[in-house]
Amino acid sequence: MRVKVSVYAILRETLGWREKYVEIEGKSSATINEVLKCLPELHNILQSNNTIIETYMILVDGVNIRLRRGLNTEVGDGSEISIIPPAGGG
Repeated sequence: MRVKVSVYAILRETLGWREKYVEIEGKSSATINEVLKCLPELHNILQSNNTIIETYMILVDGVNIRLRRGLNTEVGDGSEISIIPPAGGG
């Protein structure tokens, strides 16, 4: 199974990449949490006490995971995970 993970804004600068592909062998689906664990540098930024820091928005194929099963949302081969950090303005 292969999914694309895209990050935006300050996350791009912090991580030094715009998108990565995560491959999980031997599975036809995985949870968001399983995918994030394959990217420990991103996983550490997004989570605190096994929950997503609320200021980040995580979308799977354009749908917010908060409207699904949170970190237990299943993704399949070809899914795209988009992670958007909090925005500031003034």
